[in-house]
Amino acid sequence: HNLDIMRIKPIYILAMILCLLSSCRSSNPEFTFYNYEQEMQTKQPYRIKYSFINITNAYPNSALEKIEISNRKAFFELDGEVPRSLNECTKLSCENFCKEYKCDKERIGDSIYELSKRCSIDVYDQTLSYTIETYQYTGGAHGMTWHTGLNYSLENGELLTLDDFFSAEEQEKLQKALLLLLCWQNGLDGIDELELEKMGYDPKAVVPTNNFKVTSTGIEFLYNPYEIGAYSLGKTIIKLPYAMIDQLLEL
Repeated sequence: HNLDIMRIKPIYILAMILCLLSSCRSSNPEFTFYNYEQEMQTKQPYRIKYSFINITNAYPNSALEKIEISNRKAFFELDGEVPRSLNECTKLSCENFCKEYKCDKERIGDSIYELSKRCSIDVYDQTLSYTIETYQYTGGAHGMTWHTGLNYSLENGELLTLDDFFSAEEQEKLQKALLLLLCWQNGLDGIDELELEKMGYDPKAVVPTNNFKVTSTGIEFLYNPYEIGAYSLGKTIIKLPYAMIDQLLEL
């Protein structure tokens, strides 16, 4: 009987150790910055500038690893298997840009092509939001800027969508709420579509999308140039505070 106890105890000890290790692996994400800037002297010169936020404790944790791989694919615009090395990710990204815009084939005009990306991270409760801000110039009168929001569950690493935060009925009501918030942000007392149109907005285009980010104070919906208004308006962010969600959805 005593021998059986002695045999069982190490099993429980091992289980406790595994639980502790698992707990360590499920700790909060830790971040470091990875910066890269280089001008490529191809036939069509181009400049790449990256500021990427890397999850340094991703790979011992399946959820964080999913998030890190997804972020790298989105930021460096990669398909298929993603390299562990950030230098290799950068190399592939530069090669893809060069190939897409035929920078090694011919020169178009005197201007240097440019791709500049930087990202930011918000962690709130069990959600990690990753926002990519991009500027690109590949000829023409001006470059283009846009921002992309990706939101993940820290519990399983899955990409979250509006369906994870709002029911279908609530999403239908969100359109009016976002329109009102846009008016407020532009100094209007209530919904005034005519005034918005004068400012260069298209009120009918103001609809909820999966391009958003979750912050500690609310959900921010991200709109890029031309999506809800003229290019001159630039990027637009409509902020939906948590404290006002119930009130706004009752309109």
